[in-house]
Amino acid sequence: MNQEQIDWTLIRKQIDGCLTDEERECLERWMAGDERRRGFVEHACLYYKRNLPVVDETRISEAWQHFARSRKEKRRKRIFSLCTWSAAAVVILVVGTWVWLSGSREIPIERAPKMIAWGSNSVRLIISDGTEINLTSKEPGQTIIDKGVSVQLDKESLSYEENQLMKDTLYHMVEVPQGGEYHLTLSDGSKVWLNAESRLTYPATFGTSERRVRLEGEAYFEVEPGKGRFVVETGDMNVRVLGTAFNVNAYKNEAATRTTLVHGKVEVLTAKDDLQKILAPGEQAIFDRESGRLDVKQVNTDLYTRWIKGQFVFRDTPLRDIMRTLARWYEMEYEFTDPELESLCFYGVISRFERVEGLLEQFEKTGKVHFEYRGNKVMVKK
Repeated sequence: MNQEQIDWTLIRKQIDGCLTDEERECLERWMAGDERRRGFVEHACLYYKRNLPVVDETRISEAWQHFARSRKEKRRKRIFSLCTWSAAAVVILVVGTWVWLSGSREIPIERAPKMIAWGSNSVRLIISDGTEINLTSKEPGQTIIDKGVSVQLDKESLSYEENQLMKDTLYHMVEVPQGGEYHLTLSDGSKVWLNAESRLTYPATFGTSERRVRLEGEAYFEVEPGKGRFVVETGDMNVRVLGTAFNVNAYKNEAATRTTLVHGKVEVLTAKDDLQKILAPGEQAIFDRESGRLDVKQVNTDLYTRWIKGQFVFRDTPLRDIMRTLARWYEMEYEFTDPELESLCFYGVISRFERVEGLLEQFEKTGKVHFEYRGNKVMVKK
């Protein structure tokens, strides 16, 4: 096998986590020949681990050939349609190249090297004695024992085993950096997806009555029912559930904390317990930090949970909110040169693994805004 060729079964085995040492070395040599190959493999693995159906090696080969050919092509002009609403520029985005690797799911293929990259996804686990563990650097299948608590580690997830004999409560924390995301299974079987720049503090083993965790940032929860009340603290409010799926967005630099219920039933209370709402599926509770109001509205829950599927969704979203969201994922800073630009609204659905420049180029086509790049800083101008 020469430097340009690859046995596609190696990528399939990498996805399944069953490479031999010799095969892993062979795949590493191939990826080292072009950094874009490494990105292709990492994206394939990431999407498959989000419950993709079986991936055919032929599909992977076709995807790579398309990916490699695209390097020699001129950048394709994207179909772009624009309609202006009364006070907002609304953009329908068609960004990036998508290649089918299965009958129902897609993998995004980059068309050009990124100038601004997403983060390194070096997720940390901090156990009860303060020891910090880089989860991203660990090989699949490793186990950590913390005073009788067993934690199974993986690059993309970790899981806990329930220990009914534990008398003391040990607290662990998972910290996800800019550009990262992570999935964990708590000791009761509840599942949590953590978004970029988020932190979850939780007992390594839950007691018999209440299951309480603390969130900074954003997370999607699927709570195992029948094991006592589950409470998510955010600082602004508490979310109490028995068994359900919901998303909590509690970033400190957002104007509001939002709890979005996908299915089940939750009770949302402010931190002082002076305001309380019961949510039904399809409802969102919004706590406005400035006014102290707690309101409920009907929403399309998919708009607020698509991030766990690797997508950004913007729906008539102000540019200030879009830039704040992008800055959590990409290694970038931004600055508005005119405050009026912050309220421009856009619409779009794109992959989180697309070049940020590709997205911003579409916004520029409205003629309402211009972006200037100074290293990793984006200047937003008229």
